Amino acid sequence: MTKQFIENKLGNKINYDPNGKRYRYYVDNEPKSSVTTVINKRTRPDLQNWYKKNRDDSIKELMLEDNQPLDKINAFINEVKQRADKKESFGRDIGSQLHDWIDIYFKSKKEPVLPESEPLRTMAQNWLKFWKSQKFKVVASELPLYSSKFDCCGTNDVIVTKDSWNGQNAVLDWKTSKDYSFDQAIQVEMYRQFIEETTDFKIQKLAVVNIPKEPQKKVSMYVIKIDEKYFKGFKAMKYIDKLESEFNADLKQWKKENKKNAK
Repeated sequence: MTKQFIENKLGNKINYDPNGKRYRYYVDNEPKSSVTTVINKRTRPDLQNWYKKNRDDSIKELMLEDNQPLDKINAFINEVKQRADKKESFGRDIGSQLHDWIDIYFKSKKEPVLPESEPLRTMAQNWLKFWKSQKFKVVASELPLYSSKFDCCGTNDVIVTKDSWNGQNAVLDWKTSKDYSFDQAIQVEMYRQFIEETTDFKIQKLAVVNIPKEPQKKVSMYVIKIDEKYFKGFKAMKYIDKLESEFNADLKQWKKENKKNAK
């Protein structure tokens, strides 16, 4: 997906760069965090580095107990790191590439050339089969959003409707994860909130579409009931973020004062 520059109905100028280094969103030239950043900070704590170090240390301990030479141990750990990093990178990249392919499909009004690589090609084919079976109509896709109410941004994958829905719209979000999770429900609910706050669209339905990386698994769609509890969950996360920021500021000031008193 390419950069986007839009102005919402409230007059906010949104610059969205999906490949942005530190911030992907700028609103009126000010950097802004995203819905997914807020949610993931609370539902997926960043313990990955600790996990990796613990794994590598455990490997080294076991191999030292087996009297393996240190150079062999370090070479083996590096090989494990490279293989793990490659798998992680593959998981991230394939999801991003599939999102881009789907967005091209919507905006070009025709079916783009299928990816050459597997399993991306199979994932695209499986998604296409699902999409055609549902007979959705695209209302808007990859729409950058900014909520002044929450001072937060997001880009929903697509808003759709159907002839049988009599004008009702749904927010859909594509996921390539192994299973559904409650943070996905919070995410689409907040997209609904942002859309209704900043556009003329009204959203009556929410759903997450899972597109498995495993070619033998089918694409599935989990319809999420619009419920205030997901909205409350996001508000709680924002409150904890604010509380943490205030605590860190107080702690920094306390350390500064104690450092002065110690001299």
